[in-house]
Amino acid sequence: MNRDDLTVPLRLLGISLLLFGLLYQGSLMAIGSVAFSNNAAGSPVYVDGQEAPVGSQMIGQHFRPGDSEDAAYFWSRPSSIEYNAMTSASAQLGPNNPTLSERTRADLRNISQYETPDDSVPVNLLTESGSAYDAHISPAAAEYQIPRVANQTGISEEQLREMVEQATREPLLGVWGRERVNVLELNIMVRNERNAQSATDQNSDMNAPEIKQGGHR
Repeated sequence: MNRDDLTVPLRLLGISLLLFGLLYQGSLMAIGSVAFSNNAAGSPVYVDGQEAPVGSQMIGQHFRPGDSEDAAYFWSRPSSIEYNAMTSASAQLGPNNPTLSERTRADLRNISQYETPDDSVPVNLLTESGSAYDAHISPAAAEYQIPRVANQTGISEEQLREMVEQATREPLLGVWGRERVNVLELNIMVRNERNAQSATDQNSDMNAPEIKQGGHR
């Protein structure tokens, strides 16, 4: 056996690993970290200058019907994996699967506590995405929830519609994808407005005239 018959393939293997395994991947990571730093880091979302992110623009969070504390916020799409991005796959339940039927009925019952679950319920409030952690809902699903959020928070419906517009993303280059609303971004705006309302109410209480004890003369 000729020595070159063994060394040449090994050298080619080493060069290939160096070029395509290290240099190529390393250059892509370097370009991504510079040109698309936010995307490369996982599209984190920060609030009020906090060091730790509150979530990601691309990963949904558990804002769901049935949780009373979530009633004042916009609800996300369902997730059979609890929005765990490490799993990244829905349960893929068929339309006749009893588990899917039970979960959908439960969602409708929870929705009916605040809204009328008739034929107008947007389908993406009852169905999960292929990844099961979609961070977006349709504009129709956001509009459907505005009356409830307004009733729960005291924020006007007009102001909530403006928030929905701010959180709406257009199709890429106007062609790829559909209009979508980022739920986390929208709920951060709702939370900020609620905090602002609370601060205003507290200031009003502090500036109110003191009521003196005793009767009128």
